[in-house]
Amino acid sequence: MTKQYKYKKLNSFIKTAVISNICVFCVIPHVNAQTQVTSSGENVPYETALHAFDKSYDTKWLTFSEKGWISYMFDKPTLVTGYTLTSGNDAASRDPKNWQLQGTNDGINWVHLDSRTSESFSARKQSKLYSLNNILSFNQVRLNVTSNNGGSYLQLSEIQFETQNNPNTLPLFDSASLSKGIWKHYGPFDTVNSKITAKTTGSGDTDLYMRRGSKATRAHYDCIDANATSTERCELSGNDVYVSVYAYNNITYNININDPIIEPPSGDWIAPLVTFVDMNPETQGSKLVNRILQNPASHMAKRCIDVAKILYRDPLQSNRFKNLRFELRALDFQGNEFVAYKTGQDGSGEMTIAVSTTHLEKLYREGGNSDSAISDEISGILFHEVTHGYNNSPLTHDGYGDGKSYWAYTEGLADGVRIGAGFHKTRQPDVNNPKKWLAGYTTTGFFLHYVVDRIDPNFIYKFNKTAKDLTNYTWSFENAFQQVLNRSVDDVWNEYQVFINNGGKLNY
Repeated sequence: MTKQYKYKKLNSFIKTAVISNICVFCVIPHVNAQTQVTSSGENVPYETALHAFDKSYDTKWLTFSEKGWISYMFDKPTLVTGYTLTSGNDAASRDPKNWQLQGTNDGINWVHLDSRTSESFSARKQSKLYSLNNILSFNQVRLNVTSNNGGSYLQLSEIQFETQNNPNTLPLFDSASLSKGIWKHYGPFDTVNSKITAKTTGSGDTDLYMRRGSKATRAHYDCIDANATSTERCELSGNDVYVSVYAYNNITYNININDPIIEPPSGDWIAPLVTFVDMNPETQGSKLVNRILQNPASHMAKRCIDVAKILYRDPLQSNRFKNLRFELRALDFQGNEFVAYKTGQDGSGEMTIAVSTTHLEKLYREGGNSDSAISDEISGILFHEVTHGYNNSPLTHDGYGDGKSYWAYTEGLADGVRIGAGFHKTRQPDVNNPKKWLAGYTTTGFFLHYVVDRIDPNFIYKFNKTAKDLTNYTWSFENAFQQVLNRSVDDVWNEYQVFINNGGKLNY
């Protein structure tokens, strides 16, 4: 096992520390199997990849190329907070110059943890410590050297890691492969009186267990799902809850362990003042709305509170949206046919929403004269547009425009709220859009809903919160996903794409 050590934290202003012949703050992984260390090449038998982790500055790893990579596999997800590279015993031209440190949990998708350029070592067997601002845990870490300092070969005497025990925080995501009869345990997690949920997908026959107080066995557990597939689900409440995966046969699985859905408090949520204006009461669409909704203004006020409770946990935040004017009209203000539109600055607390009576009448007919076609359309429009009245807006360098992060956040979040509320049933996920999560509207919305449905049920609330927490132009989809899920947005998108392309169905 990789032994964990306490270490002294460096001053935040110090980016690199130079240490002569000894690494004071580092953890040197104990190499107990060759499968833990892999590389792009090595000089067998005396200068192999294993020698980069043998605790000796008198040995080294050498590969017959000016660039290359070397990877270390931990025995569990590990938080790397720094690393030390020690130069070889000779030939400074073989020292690494440009590189990236990368982490992965599946051996396929690599997350960049650090990048360095134009580095050099002033002495032989010199150790240089590089500190990381990293909050993610990985099973495997790779040093990918893209060029050395001019030589024909690449070498390093030693690679060492600063590591920190990973707290049992939720939500938790992991991927692993297990041989038949092998267990993998997670936890313990403190859930007090709330339930946590564990779900697995993958291939092979995965059995899922949960138990309070100690790790499960096949004879002792508090929850079990052991059908003959890899898709399992368990729920359990209490303290010191362990989640365990058992390989009934050889398996490859993904597991999501979620904290309970955070219910908004039942305090005084304040609805905006809703003004319902019926511009064309003579139309069939107007008559349908008034008959079906009975009291349209009251219906719309309740929907506003529903949106506020999705985005926030503090009832005081509901007071940020103050006035809603909802118009039913046959034509827009220029006399043209339309479907729906909104006016008013997002975040101003004031908004006007207009919906076409002709559009509603058409929906009613196409829906088989169903009242729900009208109420669902009105609710869907409200959930999307009212989100703009409540949500936090991130501070970014780009503006509102197709394919930009601010635009994708704004419209994707609104559609994510609408989809999660169940009012976008006629639309389907699109995982083939080349803009991916930056495509906005339903493409982004279904992606965000995937995270809610499959990974973290509180994601929309937390995602909206990142727009406030990540200040000084630091907000991006990547930083938001890292803060909430400890995963890269590209990693989650790839998982989502595989899920949909393999026939996965979202609940909405």
